[in-house]
Amino acid sequence: MNKLLPLLAMLMVTPAIFAQTQQQKIDSVCKLVKQYFNAKDAENIYALAGADFHKQLPPETFKQVCTNNLFPLGELKETVFENITDGVGKYKAVFATAKLDLLLSLDKTDKIQVFLFRPYTDATAKKTTKVPFTNPLVTSLDKKVDSILQPFMAEVNTVGVSIAVLKGGKVYYYGYGETAKGNNQVPDQLTIFEIGSISKTFTATLLADAVNKGKINLDDPANKYLPDSIPALSFEGVPVTVKSLINHSSGIPRMPDNFTSVNDNDPYKDYDNSKMFSFYKHFKPTRKPGASYEYSNLAAGTVGVILEKLNKATYENMLFNTITKPLGMNDTKQYLHKEDSVRFAKGYADGNYAAPWNFKAFMGAGGIRSTAADMVKYAEAQLGKAPTALNKDIQLTHTPTFTSGNTTVALAWHYIKPGADEILFHNGGTGGYRSYLGVNLQKKFAVVMLSNTTISVDGLGNDLMKWLENDR
Repeated sequence: MNKLLPLLAMLMVTPAIFAQTQQQKIDSVCKLVKQYFNAKDAENIYALAGADFHKQLPPETFKQVCTNNLFPLGELKETVFENITDGVGKYKAVFATAKLDLLLSLDKTDKIQVFLFRPYTDATAKKTTKVPFTNPLVTSLDKKVDSILQPFMAEVNTVGVSIAVLKGGKVYYYGYGETAKGNNQVPDQLTIFEIGSISKTFTATLLADAVNKGKINLDDPANKYLPDSIPALSFEGVPVTVKSLINHSSGIPRMPDNFTSVNDNDPYKDYDNSKMFSFYKHFKPTRKPGASYEYSNLAAGTVGVILEKLNKATYENMLFNTITKPLGMNDTKQYLHKEDSVRFAKGYADGNYAAPWNFKAFMGAGGIRSTAADMVKYAEAQLGKAPTALNKDIQLTHTPTFTSGNTTVALAWHYIKPGADEILFHNGGTGGYRSYLGVNLQKKFAVVMLSNTTISVDGLGNDLMKWLENDR
């Protein structure tokens, strides 16, 4: 079931305030899984899963996996909750003959989206020695950063983190851990990381640029910019619009049902435009676009493809000419050059090396690499430090376009409240990396966190953003 692993990355994080409720829901489903497992009832376990899971794994295949690989493990004696990361609960599953990790997550209908067993890793294990760091431990900010990072870095599977704090018009950099296991090289502001879904905010900026130049309208039907062979993407007469694609309200699923990978180490590299268009030729929306929130990598990737066709340019060229060149973000790019490789942090998942990810049709959803130094420039641009035309584009990306309950989305950007203040936020994750960017537009400070491990850094970023609200 390794083909489900790409669904664990590039996900929007469930905000911390909802984590407890989400855990309770996952716990309830986990109890049912245990009950049906011990009854060797694959059919009822499969019935607990949602549409995304069913598209990835047919019932016959699921039954074979259970019969041939899982049920022979014997009685599932207990499942012990350990943590929840990016909406995915991790349990220690104790069988009669083995101990495994059980990963579970639920979709918006509280049906199973991720169901995965893998070799057990002890989430509570700690390193036996302290990691190297570059924090001078002088100011209150230095000490706060250290108090947040030391417990995180003590976890056995963390590797390295590069942090940047923009405060009072000044930038402060901190590095913890290593750029690769055992090299004793602390990440700095020029270390390159994959930033995953923060790439969506860059795609939103490219979209805003096209809007401001009169090339596209946010309320245009998406079909206007897709091949004529694709049937109307609409539900009850309401079309999927460009705006609903970028604000995650389109009803387009998180992943297409024809997404398969022959290389689990680099799952997106072979999914090209032709495969994306092939999916859309057979896809029919099942709910009204613009009515509810459903995070979608596919929708964001589609916006990137639309912009490439509209501008007759590659994503890399659009990124360079519209954003990175004007902002002097020289290390932010899709493809790394040979000379960049020495600064590219190695990624890790559960303590094991995880190869870099490469993208084609999904480029606009998560394919950018960057550094803390560049991401601070990007944060400053959100606060108005950008050329006039680009600043206009950026301000458009901040405009809320969808609100439902506690969820407010602009163009790709999300608004959340780690503390009393509402902040502009996005995060990201790929096979061996996690990223965080939070910007307080009112008080003009920001936090960047880039990590070369799949353990979420969102809690760290939110804690620091909350503290900075009241720091004088």
